[in-house]
Amino acid sequence: MEQTSRAERKTKRRKTNRILNTAIAVVALLIIIVGFTIFAGGNNEEPAALEETKTTQEQTAAVTDEDEKKEEEPESVGTKEPVKEEPVKEEEQTEKVIVTEGSESNVEQDIVDPNWEGVGTSQAGTHTSSFEMDSTDWQEKVKALSYATGIASDDMTVWYISGNGPKGAIGTVSPKADQNDAYRVYIEWIEGQGWKPVKVQKLEQNDKGR
Repeated sequence: MEQTSRAERKTKRRKTNRILNTAIAVVALLIIIVGFTIFAGGNNEEPAALEETKTTQEQTAAVTDEDEKKEEEPESVGTKEPVKEEPVKEEEQTEKVIVTEGSESNVEQDIVDPNWEGVGTSQAGTHTSSFEMDSTDWQEKVKALSYATGIASDDMTVWYISGNGPKGAIGTVSPKADQNDAYRVYIEWIEGQGWKPVKVQKLEQNDKGR
C-alpha cells in the first residue's frame, strides 16, 4: 500500500511538472510572440510616421507657396473693368480775331485781337511816355508795334510814333521790304504789363512814307 501511494504521488508529481512545464513553455512562447509583434509593429509604424510627416510638410509648403502668390498678386476689387476716364477737353481760351472793313479814309481794314496782352516792361515807378528813340519806353513801344503786326523788329520800319492821350500811343510801321504795306497801330500802357496793342489798321497807302 505504501509503495502504491508513493508511485501514485510520483505519477501525480510528474503530471504536475509536465503541466507546469507546458504552461511555462506556452507563456514563454506568448512572450516571444508578443515581443516580436511589438518590435515588428514599431518598425513598420516608423516609416508610416515618416511618410505622414513628409506629406504634412509638402502640404504645408504648398499652402505657403499659394499664400505667397496671393500676396504678390495685386488685389482686384470685384470683376468690373477699370472705368476709362474720358479726356477732358480744354476749353478754348483764344478768341477769334475781329476783322472789319475800314471806317476811315485810307483804312482798308480794322483788326482787333482780343488775345493781345501787354509786351512786358522793365520800367519801374511812375510811367512817363517817352518818344526819345534811345529810351527804354520807345523800345518797348516798338516791341508792341511788332507784336501787333507780326513784323519782326529787325525787318520793320517805324515811320512814326505819337502820343494818343495820357496812356496811349499811335505808330505807323511797314516791312522794310515793302513800305507800301503799311499799318497804323494803337497801343495803350497797362501798369505792370507794359504796352498792349488795342487796334491795328491796314492802310491803303503809307501816309507817313517819304
